Amino acid sequence: MAGCSGDSGGSAGNNSGGSGGGDANVNFTIASTFEPEHVLVKAAKNFKKKIESESDGDVSVEISAGGSYGSEDEIGELVNQGGVEAHAAGSFPYFQYAPAYWFFGCPFVISDYDQLLSVLDSDKMQDAHDALKKKGNQRPIGQQIYRGNRNFTSNKPIKGPKDVKGLNLRLPELDPWVTIWKGVGASPTPIALDELYSALETGTADASEGGASQISSFNLNEVQSHLSLTQHLVANGNMYMNEQFFKGLDQTYRDMILELGGKATEEASKTAMDREEELIDELKSNGMTVVKDVDHEAFRSAAEPAVNRLFKNTWEFDWKTIQNL
Repeated sequence: MAGCSGDSGGSAGNNSGGSGGGDANVNFTIASTFEPEHVLVKAAKNFKKKIESESDGDVSVEISAGGSYGSEDEIGELVNQGGVEAHAAGSFPYFQYAPAYWFFGCPFVISDYDQLLSVLDSDKMQDAHDALKKKGNQRPIGQQIYRGNRNFTSNKPIKGPKDVKGLNLRLPELDPWVTIWKGVGASPTPIALDELYSALETGTADASEGGASQISSFNLNEVQSHLSLTQHLVANGNMYMNEQFFKGLDQTYRDMILELGGKATEEASKTAMDREEELIDELKSNGMTVVKDVDHEAFRSAAEPAVNRLFKNTWEFDWKTIQNL
């Protein structure tokens, strides 16, 4: 979920906001910190193909992947400031601009993709979406993209909370994640993603967590023997567009962007779901032992005190309310 807006990436032509707009040329860039084959970038490429075709070339989209505009948070800020028109990212823009609602992006809080959609589509999240527009100056232009479940890699099977106690677990530098995994019993070690492989190889970290695509692309099967399907977090994402840029477009283009953005992201989710199973099978073929008999309820129970503290001190609502949505 991310979007960049700006002066440097393109222009909206005669985008006064009225109906029509067939004479205008609309040009914009979708930036992403993720690599070209990432599901979020593929969604952006699919969107580009659809809208350029639908508009008979009147809309032109440039895709800039691989972090040429910076990290996820840097790109999110660029969108806010108008440095680029749109971006494809995870849920990080909500962490940046609506942190009190970012519980949906944290371990063990959300049980599955259906619940994630129910939460994000509920009236209780309207303030979060409004904050993204008002503080972040950006809006989603697609459906929530399923990026896959995040799971656990280690050199032993992980079936319940007792198995993670004392393990040096590589995590990104996200305080809520660190708090929750500490509560479960692990010893989180914040390490940059580009240092993940070497940290596991040298023993700086004992374990990692991430989606199948991350585990595969970093060849973690070479340094970790087990993949345990903890499914502790459903990763999602979207494409986001600078709010001022979007509002400046003619209604014809706004409608086209939202319609085709929705189709492109929906197709990306279906592809990601299919690919996730394939990647897990490939990791197994490449030597990893896949542990499926994980006690998910035991993990959620172990995480409950830390999650409840975060709801009390940091987040809106309470866990029970979110679980019942």
